[in-house]
Amino acid sequence: MFRTFGKCCGPLFALLLLAGCGSTGSSTVESSESEQVREAIENSVSSANEGNQSDRELPTKPGKVAEDKPTPDPVLPVLQPGRYCYSTDTDFETTYVRLSIDSADRVVGDVQSTIHNEENGYYTSYVQALDGTIDGSNLNLDVATWIEYDQQNRQETWKVSDGALKTDSATLEKEKCVVASKAFQNEDGLEAADLTESANHLKTTQVFFDAGESATTVSNAVVRGDRDVYLVTAQGGQMMTLSVSSAEDNAVFDVVSPSNMILGTELRQAEIFLPHTGDYKIIVGGSRGNATYDLKIGVN
Repeated sequence: MFRTFGKCCGPLFALLLLAGCGSTGSSTVESSESEQVREAIENSVSSANEGNQSDRELPTKPGKVAEDKPTPDPVLPVLQPGRYCYSTDTDFETTYVRLSIDSADRVVGDVQSTIHNEENGYYTSYVQALDGTIDGSNLNLDVATWIEYDQQNRQETWKVSDGALKTDSATLEKEKCVVASKAFQNEDGLEAADLTESANHLKTTQVFFDAGESATTVSNAVVRGDRDVYLVTAQGGQMMTLSVSSAEDNAVFDVVSPSNMILGTELRQAEIFLPHTGDYKIIVGGSRGNATYDLKIGVN
């Protein structure tokens, strides 16, 4: 209230004082001077009132609404759902890669590679399993690698296009999948998935050895068209001995490595060198009709 009074009356009082001081004992003030003083007073009062009005009623400004930042468009995969294959073949390395991409941008795949240096007599091979997603041209992958009895797990980002694939260690060119798939097949042209693809029903069981034991026997029965799958954890470099017997002499088994390499098909007994670390699959079925069997498994 006092602040408003100061605004309102300060200038007015000053002008009145000036007006009083303007007469030097004369009772008559020139008309023009009176008009000037009156006009100045009116202007001062008007300005003061406007100031008070602005104090009492501050203009309301609409609140500033933060503009929503546009959501960036998702980065579309450079590859459509489907299967893609790549390869490289140099003096030192031969590698084949297969990728399958689904409509949810998930990527699964596998790798077969050999590294060779004839001059130094060096040779090794490795197998990889891929699982991840595609984001634009990036493949964000969990990579399991089996090499020289060892298993390694890493997360890697590879670059992909329809014509090329760049991994952490090599650049591969597009390849026909019918050609690339030969690297993943056994001598009969079969892959691990082929061994169970036509089964009516799969029953999977993990096998454990008793404490201090390295062998066990599993007794079971399988209906024609079904398959029993036994998982046996072993280390690369070990040996596995297997045998199956049945009253009808019609039970057989296949063996698949953790890296999905076929190590044997339609066997009744075998001694198999284990190239990789992980869970080995022993797939039991009947060669004809139903089969009741005893499966002996040993690992040393």
